[in-house]
Amino acid sequence: MARRSSLGAFSLPSSRGCLSPSALADQLNGYARASAFLASAVLTSLMGTMWLTYLCLKRAEVIPYVADGGVFGCEVRTLSRPLPLPDAAQAGKSEP
Repeated sequence: MARRSSLGAFSLPSSRGCLSPSALADQLNGYARASAFLASAVLTSLMGTMWLTYLCLKRAEVIPYVADGGVFGCEVRTLSRPLPLPDAAQAGKSEP
């Protein structure tokens, strides 16, 4: 707790005084360790989130079903796109 000097009804914190360079270096080393720990925690959580997102996307490949009044419903089948017609067939076809 900081020392306080009183000025009547007011109490203000007093300055800390001089610290040696080695004490300041120790404080900076402590802050550097704390910031390295926090940075590694952020990077680890980012990598974990990316890995879990990949797993969720892989497991999310589902087969859609339609409720048709039965117990289980029926599977929705996807239709492939029709193949484009060759140029010769398109030339004989007139557009309205």
